[in-house]
Amino acid sequence: MLRDIQVQLDNTEAGQTRLEAALQLSTKFDGAHILGVHALRTPEAILHGSPHGITGYFPEEIIEQQRNNIKEQAAAVQKNFKEKAEAVQVSYEWREHEGREVDIVAFHARFTDLTIISQVKGKFADELEFAGSLLMESSLPILAVPNRKIPKDITKNILIAWDGSAEASRAVRGALPLLKAAKKVILLSVGLPEEGNISQDDISTHLKRHGIQLENRVVESAFPEDVILKTGKEEEIGLIVAGAWGHSRIREMIFGGVTKSLFSNQEFPVLLSH
Repeated sequence: MLRDIQVQLDNTEAGQTRLEAALQLSTKFDGAHILGVHALRTPEAILHGSPHGITGYFPEEIIEQQRNNIKEQAAAVQKNFKEKAEAVQVSYEWREHEGREVDIVAFHARFTDLTIISQVKGKFADELEFAGSLLMESSLPILAVPNRKIPKDITKNILIAWDGSAEASRAVRGALPLLKAAKKVILLSVGLPEEGNISQDDISTHLKRHGIQLENRVVESAFPEDVILKTGKEEEIGLIVAGAWGHSRIREMIFGGVTKSLFSNQEFPVLLSH
């Protein structure tokens, strides 16, 4: 069972989608507690990062104005979170901290079952670095959802991208509560004959002992990300479960790879673990 769900909250459209995913899962899992986490940027960080390239000394009144703006935005995000959670009668908690967002989210991931973040908008976006750092920091399951829309039922049909790696194994363990709630689970392995067959026997047996019935598929292809996403569309998949960065993270970020493609697919929620 999912008992604690962390969701990264802000005043963006993507933040609203993350909240929708948290609310959907909370109502499905008997009112799992939602921890809404909001990172407060310091006024100095905002001013130094302004598009005008302003650096150096800032008058106290400008810093104070930025501080008030930050507080007002946080209050608006908190109000929206409270109203949405109370509307569906789920348990919730709000936390806001000043500091580096990835550090704040990673800290709270240590005592929650699942952390919800957004998928990236571009192949070299800052969000990819955020997601990668978060996975490396926590080694706990991360649910990356599209920015604008999530499936009506994330757990109805689930696809496991299985490559036999330790990362995939950790992702499956983290997804067990979701897999148990699914109506259909597809265990998909993709590779080339010369690379050797990926055994599905042991993981299939393990999942069946948990009461999860599987449809096993093995596909020969040099492009696993294409097969995974194509199968997702054909089978009306609501969630993809996969290991993250089984190869070098730097190599995948520069040259591409399965993790990168899944993180930016913007159609299917993806549960990943490293």
